[in-house]
Amino acid sequence: MKINRLIVAGLASLLLLAGCRSSKHVARTTDADTSATQLHIPQKTTADAVTAKLSLTLKAGSKKISLGGNYRLKRNEVVQMNLNYQVLFVSINIGTLELTPDYVMVIDRYHKRYCKAAYAELPSLGQAGIDFNYLQSIFWGEAGESPTPLLEWAYDGWQTLGDGQFPGKIEFSLKSSSTAYKAIFNLSNLSTDSDWATRTTLGSGYTPMSLDSVMSLLMSVAK
Repeated sequence: MKINRLIVAGLASLLLLAGCRSSKHVARTTDADTSATQLHIPQKTTADAVTAKLSLTLKAGSKKISLGGNYRLKRNEVVQMNLNYQVLFVSINIGTLELTPDYVMVIDRYHKRYCKAAYAELPSLGQAGIDFNYLQSIFWGEAGESPTPLLEWAYDGWQTLGDGQFPGKIEFSLKSSSTAYKAIFNLSNLSTDSDWATRTTLGSGYTPMSLDSVMSLLMSVAK
């Protein structure tokens, strides 16, 4: 499958939130008297860690790509996703997204290149004041709602995890003048396993590069 550059832009925008502060939840009601939207989110888990199998679908207009991988969270420490692309019966690890309180790192494992930057160094995040705490609340299923309609996300498929609930599905939608982007995260095998490294160590031979270049190369593997 040949992946259009729109999907590259969509992936970068959706995962890094495109500098927009907005959200949308599946379960909500409108107060007829005040016309205010009220969120009804299941009781959040107090677990310190979450791991899951990830099935990620990216869409840009009529174009679509599906990736597998792992979804890992440690509260106040890291959001980590490893992405795989299936070729026949072989699963190829093509990339990693790692968010920590200090930096954002995107790794293109296929070409051995990466981008590691502080939030203030990324205009779309730094200028909007988006930091790690804001990002982790989204991936923990705990984000609030903003009136900005450009970027929205919805939680669904809530599952029991520890003493609370965790979404089994997170769907992002990004609207632009030319096309509509979607990223659908389906999570399975949820657990509170915390026995894994919170920081990714790069081997020798990795070359630093710009974020846009990393995302383009990462997606060009799937043709």
